[in-house]
Formats: sequence, structure tokens, C-alpha cells
Amino acid sequence: MRLATAAAWTVMPIVAGVGLYLLKMQVETQEQNLTGLQRQIVEARESIHVLKAEWSYLNDPTRLRDQAERLLSMRPMRPNQVVTYDHIPYPDAAPAPAASVVSGPVAKAEPTQDQLAAMIAALATSDRRKRP
Repeated sequence: MRLATAAAWTVMPIVAGVGLYLLKMQVETQEQNLTGLQRQIVEARESIHVLKAEWSYLNDPTRLRDQAERLLSMRPMRPNQVVTYDHIPYPDAAPAPAASVVSGPVAKAEPTQDQLAAMIAALATSDRRKRP
């Protein structure tokens, strides 16, 4: 009995020591992971800060206006360029044919030659109005 008790008291500190060592190694590994994650968070915040500064620069209205004038030959709108709907020229629409009532299945109605000619003429006159 004494030998078993002595062996138990000798083995228990060794097992506890090995267990504490393994626990310490796991804690150190987790601390290294935490340090790496914190470093990544700091780098991400710095890159977000840089990206916000670049976004502010790229969206600067004076810079955009200068580039639009220089690269696209665009100029600011003048008051005489703004019109109402009443001043927009619309093409003359051909009169719509009267709809016939068909009983039973609906038949496809194809336009006649006169209707096609009227549509083409309306398109041609509208194209002439749009050209300077």
C-alpha cells in the first residue's frame, strides 16, 4: 500500500506538470493568433482610411468638373439649355386605325401598306427635325 501511495504521489505531480505545460503552450498559441488578428485589424483600418481619402479625392466636384471639361469637352449647363415638356418637338403621330371587334379567337392584325407608308413618313419627318 505504501508503494502504491508513493507511486501515486510521484506520478501526480508529473502528470500535473505535463498538463500545465500543454495548457501553457495552447495559451501562447492563442495569444499569437490574437496578436496576428489585432495586427490585421490595424492594417485593415489603415487601408480603409487610405481608401476613404482616395474616394474623397476622386469625388471632388472641382476635380470632376475639370476632367469633364478637359477630357470630355463638357461645359456647365446654361440656363437657355433647360426647356419644359411643351417645347420638345414630338413627331406627328399617324391616326390610330379603329379597332374592330372580333368574336372568338383574336386574330393578328397586320398593318396595311398605307399604314406602313404613314409610319415611315412620320419617322422620316421626325429624323429631319432632330438633325441640326
